[in-house]
Amino acid sequence: MRPLLLAAALSLPFTLLAAEFRAGAAKRTLTPDLAKHGPVFIAGFGQNRVATGIHDDLFARCLALHAGARPLVLCGVDSIGLFFDDVKRIRAKAPEADVIVAATHVHQAPDTMGLWGPAAGKSGLNEAYVDYVVDRTAEAVREAIADLRPAVLRLAKVSHPDLDSFIHDTRPPVRHDAELVVLAAEDAAGRIIGTLLNWANHPEALDSKNTLITSDYPAYLHPVIEKKTGGVSVFINGAVGGMQSPLGAKVADPAAGSPARQGTFRFAELIGARVAELALDALHGAARIRISAALFREELVHIPMENAGYQLALAAGVFAGRKKPAPDGSTVTPVGYVLLEDDRRRPALEIALIPGEMYPELSVGGIERYDGADFPQAPLEPAIKQQMKAPYRMLFGLANDEIGYIIPKAEWDASAPWLRGAPKRWYGEVNAVGPEAAPRIAGAFSQLVSGR
Repeated sequence: MRPLLLAAALSLPFTLLAAEFRAGAAKRTLTPDLAKHGPVFIAGFGQNRVATGIHDDLFARCLALHAGARPLVLCGVDSIGLFFDDVKRIRAKAPEADVIVAATHVHQAPDTMGLWGPAAGKSGLNEAYVDYVVDRTAEAVREAIADLRPAVLRLAKVSHPDLDSFIHDTRPPVRHDAELVVLAAEDAAGRIIGTLLNWANHPEALDSKNTLITSDYPAYLHPVIEKKTGGVSVFINGAVGGMQSPLGAKVADPAAGSPARQGTFRFAELIGARVAELALDALHGAARIRISAALFREELVHIPMENAGYQLALAAGVFAGRKKPAPDGSTVTPVGYVLLEDDRRRPALEIALIPGEMYPELSVGGIERYDGADFPQAPLEPAIKQQMKAPYRMLFGLANDEIGYIIPKAEWDASAPWLRGAPKRWYGEVNAVGPEAAPRIAGAFSQLVSGR
């Protein structure tokens, strides 16, 4: 385990009061140049979906928090996913800070992983564009650090029927981690520096036929937040496995008097704007919290690479030299933990940093044992958020890496018979490293949160 402490002494992470808490924020566009970076293959559905235009800009949005020796910078990036290889490049450009980079997992942005190229086995990753994402994200990180100023936090959480209804779960058990958790940093004059929203739902409202670059529903979330607050808006996704998607959800359109048609920008707009409204309503009455200390821990976890498709993609160069296996053949990925304490030394906010698309039952509980599972007697992983003690709890999905779906081992089903007697295999395992991902990630997080 590699503990990175935002405090004055490694041995006393919470006994020395931090200097005055400060916050800063910044953003940079990540929109591709279709001529320079083309052909731009859009990631997230099938192969050979080539971008034909730009609907709205993509961004790297960063919020810096400083409660001790090193700033902690939380970044949400409009991308299908960034491998740890590229996150390490971003971190190297801001070595004075602890940098967290979480992809929103938008399905309407350039392929930054290689899996959605012109054909199966042909990479869609454009190195010049990924370099651009790395450089621009690092610029946002450094500007957010330069913007640091005395601040307090407002924290809020929202459970609302709309948040749940916007999510369609495509695989049993039906579980949603639908709580919206919101953080706003406020300066000494009462101005909002930045706002961070954490909610779990695939940004794929535009569906698979769209060929315009867009950040999907967050494109309508950020303007509402920024117009109202004046600060930088950051969105970071949560436990989106299972899979948590707006596709299949019924979203009422008050202007039309009927449900919005999925795959349209109106469908995305209604989701994004409503999530923003709920966040702002919750922040309106949120008390100010003075932060006295912060902690960031990270551990590198080795997970057996059992997905034959991933192994073939790696051998074919689809990942363009990224995700090279360890000597034992495993994939190495980071799991992280963040804790902010208030001025009474009480946990105020805890954040789990999960390197992929975690099934929500691993986040909030509710793992089931079904007939047909490959490991029906596997121990049940402890729910991530249930291990936390703070009143406000976030889970950042696709944080610092993207290893695919993270499935409870007891629900893993790569071989017939299928779960619950289904006539065909469930979606999930085809885009997952293997059955050991969940137990190893959950085990690492348990150690991080307990300080072992």
